[in-house]
Amino acid sequence: MRLLSKDATLGESLSKMKNVLADVGCQTNFSQSKHPLENCFSVNLSSQEAPRHIYSNGKGIINDASMASALGEYIERLQTNNFFIDFHLPQRKYYPDEVAFDFGGDYLNAELKDIYNPTGELTDEDLVDYNSDYSDKIVSLPFIKNSTQEKIYIPINILSNLYVSNGLATGNSALEAQVQALSEIFERYVKIEIIKNGYALPSFTQEVIESFPRVHKDVEALRALGYIVEVLDASLGGKFPVTAISFINPNASTLFVSFGAHPILEVSLERTMTELMQGRSLENLDSFETPTFDMSIVSDSFNLESHFVDSNGKLGFSFLSSKKSFELAPWAYNGGSTKDEHTYLLSILKDMNKETYLREYEYLGFYSCQMIVPSISEVYPIDDLIYNNKNNGKLIRDMVLNFKDYNPQDIMIEIEQLEDSLNMEKYIGVIFEQNFNLLEFKAQIYLELGEIDEALEIFEYSENRLGRLIVELARIEELELDFTEYEEALYHVFTKEKVLKALKILDGDETFINVTLHQDYNNMLNLYDKLEKKKCLMK
Repeated sequence: MRLLSKDATLGESLSKMKNVLADVGCQTNFSQSKHPLENCFSVNLSSQEAPRHIYSNGKGIINDASMASALGEYIERLQTNNFFIDFHLPQRKYYPDEVAFDFGGDYLNAELKDIYNPTGELTDEDLVDYNSDYSDKIVSLPFIKNSTQEKIYIPINILSNLYVSNGLATGNSALEAQVQALSEIFERYVKIEIIKNGYALPSFTQEVIESFPRVHKDVEALRALGYIVEVLDASLGGKFPVTAISFINPNASTLFVSFGAHPILEVSLERTMTELMQGRSLENLDSFETPTFDMSIVSDSFNLESHFVDSNGKLGFSFLSSKKSFELAPWAYNGGSTKDEHTYLLSILKDMNKETYLREYEYLGFYSCQMIVPSISEVYPIDDLIYNNKNNGKLIRDMVLNFKDYNPQDIMIEIEQLEDSLNMEKYIGVIFEQNFNLLEFKAQIYLELGEIDEALEIFEYSENRLGRLIVELARIEELELDFTEYEEALYHVFTKEKVLKALKILDGDETFINVTLHQDYNNMLNLYDKLEKKKCLMK
């Protein structure tokens, strides 16, 4: 079976992609497929090496299509290193063709510098990458500027801070993947424009919906269950090949909107429908957000980010207004090939006076690409490079991992202004056997300094049971109680193992935090090293 918009049959795609992963040595598991509606399937594909961190999701109109979608996303994120952008990669290169520029080096071009540094506040230090061991280099990857075919080096820091997975794609052919990348970029751009501006979208006519039987049947199935479902033209007046489906659950007072994009209307609508149901069953359609008239909440950057992360954030009541922001105006696409789709999508960007930058990968034997459209495809605000740069975690990474080797006073100076709730393994890019937050790390440093009262004050209000136990043991000493009188009770409440550990912590013989790295992190690095052997095949 060959799906509309694909350049190979499902059977061919599945076979080739499974062989690609087997050749790398990836061990993966498919979850049980979800099939809530007749034409909506979704599945999760996770690695055996680090299943909580290396995984993909797939969706489709039949089960094999959802599996192909998950495999494609897995290969795309493997081949482009997207699986690893949140991790420290000690003593490892990103790609053979990377360049580690000195500060002030020949990365970016003039127009990109204007986009990423409009106020002149961005420094070279801000562009140091998060993953490598460099602190004084700007690791950059070559991209091809579409209009001139020039090679432009873009810092990895910019790619991981602003774009994450947006614009990544894989496909049976280069053009198929690039069409997917461009479609995704338009989908997310239009989605954010609609949400933050509170646009009200026109509905497609019943005649149009009925002309696509799979979408029509699934919409009617949801309506029969009492949900209010509308199929919407999200093209912003015919400018973009984007559709939306709004889903209201009257019993839960919630609104959810899914989006999809593709030059072919049928494909766009089917993607929108499968996106609505991805990872869901008919029993869990009540966990969405209640709409609000407060547009400051809706347009807040954190809310917009949540729409990207899990597609579930606040929407404004203005989205539901009977006064529509646009006339119904489906886009005009009449092509008949993948090349036509590609040309059509690029023409939209040309009309917007926007440029694309493309990086291609095929070293695993299946085409993937990363495409960025500066000022259009960013997931996070450009000023995050200055005010919320993820490489901040790199500055204290070694201090955390090897805190015993540092002067605790120096550590406290470095961390005292940071947010106490910071998730430390995410902040510095590792996986711990027992994760901890910054406040708990501060408590450890207070213990190192001998400032027990400050540590106890943190433990007093902590939800960490070991910390609370330490407080109670300190009280026994403060109240001059006989420990042996309460020893058995403490063992019953906290367990003997924890009580003995807490006593050793107070005596300075053990540490409160544990910086032992989880095996999943080592497994992830081993997987990365397997890719290294393949990367030598890159042109």
